[in-house]
Amino acid sequence: LEFAEVTGEKVKVLAEMAEKEKEMELAKPKEEFHVFSAANIAILLVFITTASFLQVKFAATAGTVSAPRDSNYILGLGAACLALVGNAMVGALRKILSQHNVGSAQQVGIATLIQGIFAIAYCLYSGDLAMESTEDFISHLPGKPFWIAAVGASVLNGIVKTLETKAFSETDISLCAPFLAFDPVMQFVVGVAVMPLACKLMDFGCDEAKSTYPAYHVLSVACIAFGAFLLGKGTASGGKVSASMAKAKYLGPLPVGSWYILLNCVIYGFTSRMDKVAIKSAGKTLYYAYGRLLMAASTLGGAFMSGALTWRELKKFCTPSVMSLLAGICVADAVYMLSLYQAFAWISPVYVTAIKRGGGILLSSLLGVVLFGESMAGRFGPILTICLGVTYLCL
Repeated sequence: LEFAEVTGEKVKVLAEMAEKEKEMELAKPKEEFHVFSAANIAILLVFITTASFLQVKFAATAGTVSAPRDSNYILGLGAACLALVGNAMVGALRKILSQHNVGSAQQVGIATLIQGIFAIAYCLYSGDLAMESTEDFISHLPGKPFWIAAVGASVLNGIVKTLETKAFSETDISLCAPFLAFDPVMQFVVGVAVMPLACKLMDFGCDEAKSTYPAYHVLSVACIAFGAFLLGKGTASGGKVSASMAKAKYLGPLPVGSWYILLNCVIYGFTSRMDKVAIKSAGKTLYYAYGRLLMAASTLGGAFMSGALTWRELKKFCTPSVMSLLAGICVADAVYMLSLYQAFAWISPVYVTAIKRGGGILLSSLLGVVLFGESMAGRFGPILTICLGVTYLCL
């Protein structure tokens, strides 16, 4: 009897456990098929882009008149790719240099000062600047459009850096950085909606206002932006929501920092056009020289005013390892900026930023997988979307 009672109790407990497991299984939310999931949107974008590309090519084969492609288009995309590589090298070298306990303002200021001095020397050698007399010097100075564009771009870039710093200080970087992928989209919106009006009212950016974009190029930019956005989110947190997401301050559906980054993307749409005007007014080398010297003055001046520019700090740059890294930064940054300016001069900023943003996130993701053994989980789809978008952009 005692054995039967114990057995009966066990059976009762097992039955209760089975009942609870059944209830828990029924309470679990069933996985539903979402038509507008990220993967489906990416597939749809690639499919529409492919169809648009084939339609344009078949129309051209059939004898339909299409807009001729600028002979500098492929060269412009190549320059944008070179700028992308240079930018990645600058970021990597600065990260290594920061491990030598060198302040960020000091290293940026000294590097840009060295670049500016060498660029001015080259401009004097090439004849872009003349120092024989005051009249020659004044005659070789850029005209009014250059200074308006250069000063305007400097002011807006200052706002961009401030907003970016504020965004990353208030919100986790993993929630902000992916929104930089919308830069090419904003570039396209500014080019289509704003530049025709600016040309009509101020005679500014009229060459771009008259240009047209093939439909599959617009869709290619959308593919790159969407793929970069997905890849950025996956790269930042491995496909999971950041732990600080619950602590972030929200404004509507997005964190406050993400809105700052989106506002920066809008500002980038105007600064890139100002860069293009300045480059066409005085050439990329002279604009690069003035820009480097202005940046050196602002960063070193700020460090001096704050008391951070001391002889003790400057002595850190006298070691061979720091000097070699600083030289590498100067060369890589020169490649980046000059290639970027040349790309702006040859093609629309829409295409330049599509390569820069999409390729930048793509390159950082691939380097993480190859060099640091990071997982490819959740990255193959976005990488394929970006690669197809870049491919159609080049065709």
